[in-house]
Amino acid sequence: MSTRNQTKGSQTYDWHAAFRDGIQLTFFRSRHFLSYDFELPLNSQPLRIDALIIKKPPHVLIDNPLGAMFRTYNIIEYKSPGDYLSIADYHKAGAYTRLYSVVYHLEITDMTITLIGKRHPRKLLKYLEEVCGYKVYEKEPGIYEVVGDIVGIQVVETGRLGEGGVWLKDLRRGLKGEELEEIIRRVEGMPEGSPVSAYLYQIIQANSEGTKELAAMSERKFEKVLEECGLTAKWEAKGLEQGLEQGLERGLEQGLERVVKKLWKHGMASEEISLALELSPDTVSRYLGV
Repeated sequence: MSTRNQTKGSQTYDWHAAFRDGIQLTFFRSRHFLSYDFELPLNSQPLRIDALIIKKPPHVLIDNPLGAMFRTYNIIEYKSPGDYLSIADYHKAGAYTRLYSVVYHLEITDMTITLIGKRHPRKLLKYLEEVCGYKVYEKEPGIYEVVGDIVGIQVVETGRLGEGGVWLKDLRRGLKGEELEEIIRRVEGMPEGSPVSAYLYQIIQANSEGTKELAAMSERKFEKVLEECGLTAKWEAKGLEQGLEQGLERGLEQGLERVVKKLWKHGMASEEISLALELSPDTVSRYLGV
């Protein structure tokens, strides 16, 4: 239903993989009543729903403003940070919802649609009001409820979400070291086995400069990232390459030295570190004290 990956330069970002963790973290307190299907095929053709959240039992109330309007079957359409929610996305989500109800013999009144994007969907909201004749109101910051269709509908602008939507709000580029440290703090507070690995992997991959700042701020936090993401040393080197080079130029050599030592600790040879980070062998040797 939407572009799965986005590329910036030679780097590809899989925001949908991170979203699958993020949406589960958003409703984590209600996890015992919710089940998830992702990239759900509707037939043999490539028609796929980004996410389907099933609420059982149906009468349970979700303790999060994003799930307050949920019924039994809740279809989610997610747009990556560089993309936007369009009028076509609304119509496709509506068509997929109705097709799903027919394929699985469900009551359409038991279904909802949630459209999630980072940008303010001005054209879409205007269309829903002026062309469709629906009532649209912002019931919570960033959560627009649409009234008038037999299907429950809400449009979510992640950039404006409050505490209940923080996992989705942080799915973006441009995060600073302090913001990444706050994300790690939240991760540390989650029970063991929580769906965080893909989420952290993408956040770190898309925010190499902020990760470099995090490494300079706190060695413990940086170690937590490696642990939770299950990263290999080589991936870490590639993911941080650009930000680390910039950090060295800006005088953050201490943070770079910590990362070099961390890669060494995780089994990468000095020659590999030199090649991956584009540092001279002498510089790597100086950092490692060898």
